Amino acid sequence: MKKLGSRFIALVFCCWALIYSCDNSIDPLDKETGIYAIYGVFDLNEPTNFIRIRDMNVPFTAEATREIDADVTLENLQTGSILMLESERQQYEDIYVHNFMYINEVIPDTEYQLTVEGSDGAAVNITITTPTMPAPQANPLNQNCHVPIDFELSPLNGSTVVLRVGLPPDYEEGEDEDDWSWGRQHVLKPGDDQSPGKIIFTFIPHEQVNQIVPFSNQNCWDHLHDGNIHVSYIHYGPGFYERISEEPFDIFGSTQRLGALYYDTLAIPIDTSRVCPQDC
Repeated sequence: MKKLGSRFIALVFCCWALIYSCDNSIDPLDKETGIYAIYGVFDLNEPTNFIRIRDMNVPFTAEATREIDADVTLENLQTGSILMLESERQQYEDIYVHNFMYINEVIPDTEYQLTVEGSDGAAVNITITTPTMPAPQANPLNQNCHVPIDFELSPLNGSTVVLRVGLPPDYEEGEDEDDWSWGRQHVLKPGDDQSPGKIIFTFIPHEQVNQIVPFSNQNCWDHLHDGNIHVSYIHYGPGFYERISEEPFDIFGSTQRLGALYYDTLAIPIDTSRVCPQDC
C-alpha cells in the first residue's frame, strides 16, 4: 500500500477545512438555534484524532472563548466503553479554539456516540458509524494493459468509496515523488449496479492511461514507470460523504459535521511487455 497523491487527498482536506473554519464577526446563536458546534473527522489510519467544539452562545472574542463550558465524551456503542476527551486550546486570530483529542484506535464498522454537555446539563449528541476496512482485491494481476481489471472492496456496510486511478512519476527524470498523475473521480456505493455489500470498479489500464495522459501518443507501458497502475481511494462511513458533498456548509445552520473515513492506495502489477498488434 502507498499513500495517496496530493491532488487526490484534497478531498479529505475539503472535509477538514470545516474543522478549522471560524468567523469572529458574527453574533452568538441562541438556544433555539444550537448549543455547540461540532466539527471533526475520525481517520482510521491515524493514532490521534481531533474534534473541534465551539460554544455557539458566547461572543466570538478572545475573552469569551478562552474557556469552554463543555465535557466531551465518546462512547463505543458496541462495547459500552466511554472515554472522556481531553481538550487542547489554541489561539486563532482573535479567538480561542478548543480541540478535543481521541488518542485511541478507531475501530472499523463500529457505532460511536459523541456527547458534548455543559455544566447546566444541556447536551448535544452525534452518532456515527465508521466504515468497514476490508483488504482491497484486484484481479487479474500481471496481465497486459488491454486486459480489464476488477477492483473490489467487500464487505461494505452502506458506506461510500471515492476512487481514482493514478500513475506515479518517473523518478529517473527527476520528478518530485508527490507529483502523481490522476484520472477522474468515481463515486461508488453498494447497490449502484453492484452486488449487495460490495463495490466493483472495472477498468482497462490502457484506457485509464489515455485519460490520465491525453494526447501522449504513447502506449500504456510507457507510463507505468514502476510496473504498476495504482487505485487510490477514500472510504467514508455511512452517510458521511453525502453530508459533506451535498449539504452546503452554513455557519448558522451547519453545526454538526462529524464522520469517519480512511484512505489508501493499491498498486496493481501490470505486464508491460509489448502486445501485438495493439502496442506494435
